[in-house]
Amino acid sequence: MSFVLPPPQRHALADGTLIYSFPVRVFGDFLANIYVVRRGDYTALIDTGSGTDQSNADLLTGFSALSDLDAHITWTGLSRIVITHGHIDHHGGLDFVRTLTQAPVAVHELDQPVLSAYRERIVLTSRALRAFLHGAGVDEAGVTAFMKMYGAGKIRFVGGPVDTELHHGDLLDGLFKVIHTPGHCPGQVCLRVGEVLLSADQVLAHTTPHLSAESITPGNGLSHYLHSLDLLDAEEGIVLTLAGHEEPISDLRARTADIRASHTRKMKRILSICTTPSSLQAITSQLYPRVKSYDTLLALEKVGALVEYLSARGEVRVANLEQMERDEEAAPLYQTA
Repeated sequence: MSFVLPPPQRHALADGTLIYSFPVRVFGDFLANIYVVRRGDYTALIDTGSGTDQSNADLLTGFSALSDLDAHITWTGLSRIVITHGHIDHHGGLDFVRTLTQAPVAVHELDQPVLSAYRERIVLTSRALRAFLHGAGVDEAGVTAFMKMYGAGKIRFVGGPVDTELHHGDLLDGLFKVIHTPGHCPGQVCLRVGEVLLSADQVLAHTTPHLSAESITPGNGLSHYLHSLDLLDAEEGIVLTLAGHEEPISDLRARTADIRASHTRKMKRILSICTTPSSLQAITSQLYPRVKSYDTLLALEKVGALVEYLSARGEVRVANLEQMERDEEAAPLYQTA
């Protein structure tokens, strides 16, 4: 049976601002949410999908459906494009969108290089990821396989100049309060519009958002992520949270509490595993025994972020220092302190 995308949704705010949403298939049947925000004659597109042929087709279909609902929404009439963060499933469609509109593009200053110097970012991040995988105890064949997975789907994006660099506390176009929420991505921003929060991938309805170690990408990691949750918890009067994936969230603070608890449970499990000295790969195989393929890479990155957090706080120590002094290629084995 063919996959059918759900219809666009409409959210009316107390001040008359309208937020429309529709999903696009970014990779296979994995969905990301696109938002169009309208206040009077001003319209903003929030994120662009992945840039795959399917994602671009869904973007056109969803936008056309919005135009049928609201005649003010047109490609040529767009006032602004906002990229919430520099992950390919959110910015990858920007090259395509730029063929349809001349609307200025805004992104946080820390993710600006992803759009303006994409090839450089990929090369540098790939090098850091390769070093991380070796340090995790992955053998050369495994590293090669993971690096191939990492590169898949990223080569198509070209990128270009950014018109507006965002900073924490900005009021973009007199409408969007910018909240810088690193951890999942260095330059991720959440956007507050009245009583609604556009949470990007910082808070999702069901999934605990993916994290990777700051050793791979500065600005990532659990410490940054938890601080970003603190910033969102401090926002008063949020009645609806619209995320980059999955369904709307009605109780933001309850969801952030659930996410914190999930990380705490995983770290307790890691401390239990590390009563025996273990590499990141060994920890991952015990914490996520059923993951396969690309999900294994994501799991390794997640464990790396959690162990990095525990190590920085002295809760785990490296058990094989003498071996590492003798052999610079030896992977650290972590043991509960």
